[in-house]
Amino acid sequence: MSKSFSFFAIFVLVAAVKLIQVEGDGGECTKIVGRCDEINCAVHCQSYAKDVAVLGSSCSFYDLCICAFDRSPPGLVQPACEVGLAQCNAPCSDSCCNANCVSKYKNFGGVGKCVFFALNKAFCLCTYRG
Repeated sequence: MSKSFSFFAIFVLVAAVKLIQVEGDGGECTKIVGRCDEINCAVHCQSYAKDVAVLGSSCSFYDLCICAFDRSPPGLVQPACEVGLAQCNAPCSDSCCNANCVSKYKNFGGVGKCVFFALNKAFCLCTYRG
């Protein structure tokens, strides 16, 4: 057996194991933890949960602090992960929000609902298992 074939076979095996691992545990888990104008988002994400790796933080969705973890933080009520999908409005209210969430997170028990956050503005909050 040639060295290049052996290398390729090992590469494919490692890639397959990584894909199975991501599908099995849900991969990344995001959590909305506050408003960016009230907290230092990056610092807050680092101290938010123990025993999980912080993959990053963001304030790009309606100035809300969103932490990304390598898995669902322990000790939180499940489903512990959540993400904002879009703004809720007349064409896309609760039923549309839920349908989008179920579609996007169908393997992780996704459920969506419109949540009001400021001056009659609402966004689609999707909760899922990480």
